[in-house]
Amino acid sequence: MARDVIESDDFSGDDESGIQARRMSMYSIRAIMAAREVADMYILFPQVKAALAAFDRIYQLSRAVSIPQGALLVGPPGSSKTSVAHYFMQSLPPAPDVVDGFGALFVRLRPGASAGMIVSQVLNAVRHPFTNVRNDRITPMRDIACEALQHKGTRLLFVDEAQCLGLRGRVRMSDDRDTSAVNMLREIMDRAGVGLVLMADHRLPRLDQVDRALADRVSVSLSLSHFENDGTWAAFLRGVARNVRMPSLQLLTDGATRTATHAATGGSRRATMRLVIEAVLIAIDAESSEVTLSHLQLAFQRTRGTSHELPNPYGNA
Repeated sequence: MARDVIESDDFSGDDESGIQARRMSMYSIRAIMAAREVADMYILFPQVKAALAAFDRIYQLSRAVSIPQGALLVGPPGSSKTSVAHYFMQSLPPAPDVVDGFGALFVRLRPGASAGMIVSQVLNAVRHPFTNVRNDRITPMRDIACEALQHKGTRLLFVDEAQCLGLRGRVRMSDDRDTSAVNMLREIMDRAGVGLVLMADHRLPRLDQVDRALADRVSVSLSLSHFENDGTWAAFLRGVARNVRMPSLQLLTDGATRTATHAATGGSRRATMRLVIEAVLIAIDAESSEVTLSHLQLAFQRTRGTSHELPNPYGNA
């Protein structure tokens, strides 16, 4: 079958400098600054408030009492698990016994999580100069990590992607054997006196299916879910609209637009904020004082692509 071959010389004007300029010129600096303000905004809704209250409790009790404190936070991707952890860390007030910025730390697991991986992640979080952990050096490096946590005054350790603790090609059911990774988390809790928040998706619905001893320490069970198209969803969008100065997002509070936005995002906070940020970028560069339906139409198209199965809930741009 014959094919047309297009040589690069046929693309007139697309030299390297032109390509670089194009990549950085889709949105204006003014639009980027406005979008950044929206991205940095955090709207508290009931499930997040409950999670923050649980984190506050664990943070206060860690180091103050000898009983281990922990929570398991389960939710689908985009339900704010990671962002609520970062919000908590960034909003911590100064404390005399805590090195600034180290009161709560964040690590992320990968499939096949091991004791060495966890120790390495903790060492990196406390900014230790040596984070490579060989198998024959796990125990002494664990001790260094625990000492560093105590020295920094760390009270809470967030562990993201915690479903990796139970993934070994398939979900491992409860038994009397320890897995290396969960055993290391228990030792860090016990030795350093640090509270633990495990954040996982639906593949880790119950921690006792992975390790009974860790489940006994991590006693609080929390969940985050995508919004239903109900009053909480409406309140969330009102909060977004109320806290964005320019351009106006009041259209999001309209019933029909609210329903369309839920269809566009599935109630995912991450997808919603991505869509809103894109609409803000488009509106600012259109010199508009408010986000309109056509801006939302185009924002959906840009953030989902032209081949997405879901029809544009805002109509055809």
